[in-house]
Amino acid sequence: MARAPAPAKSSRWERRPDERPQELLEAALVVFARKGYRGTRLEEVAEAAGVTKGTIYHYFDTKENLLLGVIQHYQSIAFGRVEDVLHDRAMPSAARIRLLVERLFQRSPDKGAPLLAVLIRMIAHEVPAVHARWLREGPVRVWTLIAEMVEEGKSRGEFRAGADGEAAARTLVSGLMVQLMWQQHADDVPELRIDEQRLIAASVDVFLTGLA
Repeated sequence: MARAPAPAKSSRWERRPDERPQELLEAALVVFARKGYRGTRLEEVAEAAGVTKGTIYHYFDTKENLLLGVIQHYQSIAFGRVEDVLHDRAMPSAARIRLLVERLFQRSPDKGAPLLAVLIRMIAHEVPAVHARWLREGPVRVWTLIAEMVEEGKSRGEFRAGADGEAAARTLVSGLMVQLMWQQHADDVPELRIDEQRLIAASVDVFLTGLA
């Protein structure tokens, strides 16, 4: 009697359908950061993710939408870390600002944040419309939130009435972003290297001291 053929082995994507979009975005980030937006083919993303090209189109109908998905995925992770801070109005404004900055800028040991920084630099020239959207939903959103917390602190008497919260928040956010970006070049220029926790803590200290 002939033995029945063994059932086909299911792929990891078939076994975990709920994780498909996240794993696809993580694979896309790696490929985009390595080859640039223009140099990336969806077949390469599919290969890195272990799926077919058709699977990508099931979730993202264009390469640009895939790129947007990557950026929004990591922004969502970052802002998810500060949801409690944004809603806790009972906390002193200075404490809220410190927690917000620490959680948004403290990077995990994985390669996601450094690769995203590489990708952002590339798309400034390759896909300016996507870069502009990232600016609005990323840096601008962060310094706007900080500026709003400064205004709350001024109304509570925590900060001096004449403090320019918006200008100060812009300086804090942009300064940290540039310094963290430069850490990727520290192997070539050792003088750039600094402990990131130290950098973040000192930057917030200077920021809050200037508002007091």
